[in-house]
Amino acid sequence: MAVTSNDIANQAIQMIGDNQPAVTGFAPNFDSSPAGVALSKIYYPTVFTVARQFSCDFARFASALTLSGNAAPFPWSYEYLYPSSAVQIWQIMPPSLVDTNNPLPVNWTVANTLVSGTQTKVIRTNQASAVAVGNNAPAESTWDPLFREAVVRLLASNLALAVAGKPDMSKDMLESGGAFESLGQERDS
Repeated sequence: MAVTSNDIANQAIQMIGDNQPAVTGFAPNFDSSPAGVALSKIYYPTVFTVARQFSCDFARFASALTLSGNAAPFPWSYEYLYPSSAVQIWQIMPPSLVDTNNPLPVNWTVANTLVSGTQTKVIRTNQASAVAVGNNAPAESTWDPLFREAVVRLLASNLALAVAGKPDMSKDMLESGGAFESLGQERDS
């Protein structure tokens, strides 16, 4: 059976204790219970926070970038739109490697600028036809068990304050989440 956002949310609710009722629905459309309303607001930010912290390999994706349509400012030659599905870009690569055993690093930076009159997150580089490699927050069914535990614990910590109003419980959850955070930083690459 595939794990869903509902499973993650209800596991976090169980960690809070105090006989909190389970929620129905899936992120970001949980039910209208106090926990469901809170989860609708904090579920994805919590997942993205943990995803950025751990940079887990299971979340790796590669995608060709799209030019922004703007002229890139000096010293860059190209300006690309930041992929909308990306939580974080880890590196920029050429479309093909000349020597796969000795790839040359590509310099790049993240910025923001106006694209068609709207402030937009962009990537600037000197790489033509650039490919981005990063984290795109895959579905819960693909999560590593340690990543799942870190998300559940941080979500429980946030919910303890938002729903139960228990600062002591939140402190305990943050401290226990810290143990999993340090374990996650020692993960295999």
